[in-house]
Amino acid sequence: MKPLSRSFRVNVRGGVFLLLTLAVGYAAVHKGSNLLFMIFSVLAAIFVTSLALTLLMVRRVEITRVLPDSVHANEPFAYAVRVRNTRRMLPLFCLKIEDRVIWDTRPAPVQPTPVHVPIAAPRERVRATAFATATQRGWARFASVDLTAEFPPGLVTYRVTLPAEDQMLVYPREGALQRRVLNPYLSRVEFLDLVATATTRGSEDFAGVREYRPGDNPRWIHWRLSARVPGRTLLKEFEDTRVRDALILLETFVPNPADTRRASRLERAISFSAALAEALLAENYLVRFRAFVPDPAEVVLEPRKGAIAELKHALATLHASRTHAASELVKEPDPSRDEVYFLLRIGDEPVALPVPPERVVEIHADDMRSMMYYAS
Repeated sequence: MKPLSRSFRVNVRGGVFLLLTLAVGYAAVHKGSNLLFMIFSVLAAIFVTSLALTLLMVRRVEITRVLPDSVHANEPFAYAVRVRNTRRMLPLFCLKIEDRVIWDTRPAPVQPTPVHVPIAAPRERVRATAFATATQRGWARFASVDLTAEFPPGLVTYRVTLPAEDQMLVYPREGALQRRVLNPYLSRVEFLDLVATATTRGSEDFAGVREYRPGDNPRWIHWRLSARVPGRTLLKEFEDTRVRDALILLETFVPNPADTRRASRLERAISFSAALAEALLAENYLVRFRAFVPDPAEVVLEPRKGAIAELKHALATLHASRTHAASELVKEPDPSRDEVYFLLRIGDEPVALPVPPERVVEIHADDMRSMMYYAS
């Protein structure tokens, strides 16, 4: 592996040590003392040995990473760094490994913690753990790795930069919805669904029995089981297995890239989209997500395990649109679908969708603060 760059410097203690060594050598020449010559030889041997071994420590070293498949923004994570000493005879001592992470061609504001390898025998593979924090969503690129060697007593430092390309997908910041705030919206959706759908028992599954209460439909009394329990009337309970339709519309229109307020609203709305989709899936909804990323994109999520990961992947790589407004997300409603539209707004200008207003639940980014809390 060819190094990208090299750097060498004599440390402060190394400079002091070298001056003292030269001073002893000067005194030995002028005094002609064998004792001073012996001390000078020992000091010079220590300096040369430390220099030579420091230069050798970073040679024939292989570095690999084991990154997690994905993490969430603002979430600390750990990853493994594997160091292999490919030399046959010489062990590896006192090696420091520093990673470099790049976000959108810019260095990350917080770099991973350095990894220290005290010793590795010849042909041995050592595994260490580094810790980092994903500061934003998107692709995190691990560009290169710095190897720093300081053989004891640390008189000189030798640094080598090796190429080690890796990348990792960072999901949006993970949030969870406040159920007490979300329930009114879901109740509104349930009311619309019940009004539009006939309440027939053919689409429901038997869930159990309970005692009859005034106002219950007598048609669903479990007469056979009630006869076995004297003095009690039991009623059949059913579980609604209908799959409802919901369409999440995310506004990504940011006409001015320098508008940091609108950009921060977009990041909040992105996290809210994932949390809302997860809550709807848990309620047995068939969820569709639509946004400009900046091109039109749609993700269909079914109520099954792992479906939310598809949406998080799309949200992680989403970019703001400079030309498409929220009103363009729905051209014409699908007459075959009787779905509810969740419109997630980041702008203040009015938006009109070509759908019945009672089927549109509009949530602004400022309201999302009270409806969602972040996991990290």
